[in-house]
This record gives sequence, structure tokens and C-alpha cells, in this order.
Amino acid sequence: MKNSCSVFLEPPKDFFPKLLVAGTYCEHEGKLLYLKRAQGRPEPHTWCIPGGKMEKGEEPRAAALREADEEIGVKIDGSSLQEIGTLYIRLSHMDYTFYLFCARFTTAPLIKLATQEHEEARWVVYEDALKLPLILGGKEALDYYFKCRSLNQVVRKSL
Repeated sequence: MKNSCSVFLEPPKDFFPKLLVAGTYCEHEGKLLYLKRAQGRPEPHTWCIPGGKMEKGEEPRAAALREADEEIGVKIDGSSLQEIGTLYIRLSHMDYTFYLFCARFTTAPLIKLATQEHEEARWVVYEDALKLPLILGGKEALDYYFKCRSLNQVVRKSL
């Protein structure tokens, strides 16, 4: 049986998150950084953005910065980390809250992959990201990111 996944913009009435997760869309020249999960990790050989479980008492922004450092060896300046929004993910076996951020790089950062967690890193455009076997909820999160990104650009242009 395939795992089920539902993604919500607001927490459903019966939503009880088991985890809080923070992730960062790293963007450079119109491409996003995706990581292929290693064997032995949850959903092995699927692709995701840098991110992971928040530690007890940790704020989402701090978690996103920590995870980027741990997973790809990139220290992102906290003031340049843009908050995208929050998604509420329901898997067949649990609920979790996913805090999304964006870091845009003018120069491609040197990626030092944490090989115990990921076996490959790849910069991809939106269309190629959709062709990857993404983690459960990954397509919905990517679509949400691009929708928010587009709205943000429209707002900036109109100011």
C-alpha cells in the first residue's frame, strides 16, 4: 500500500503534529537545490530540500539555518533568510508542521553534503524538480513555494 499524503494551508480540525520541521529552498540562477535521501533514512532515494526536525524549544528560522549548515555545510545569513510560509502535512502514519524558508544566492555556495543523510545534491529548475521522485508532500510544497515566490515578486514590482 502506498503511503497517503495530504497538504493543508491551515491545520485541519483534527491535526495533531508529531513533528515540527523547517526547510529552506536554496535558489541560485533560477535553480533550486535538491538532496537525494540516503539509504536508511526515511523515504530513501527520494529528493527533498535541506531541512529537518526542529529541536525542542527551537524556533523555525534557527532550525532552518542549523539544518542547512548540517546537511549541506552552508552557513546562511539569518537576515537574508526569507520566510515563505507554513504547510500542514498529513501522512498515513502522522501529522507534521512544515515551516518553509528561502535563501537566494548570487554565487553558488560550495555544497559539503552530509553523506550519512543524503547521497547526492543537484541544482534543478522547477520542471526538472517535478520529474524527481520527491518526498511525500514535496510536489505540493514546491508548488506552494513558487506560488508564494510569484506573489512576492508581484508585490515588490508594484511598490
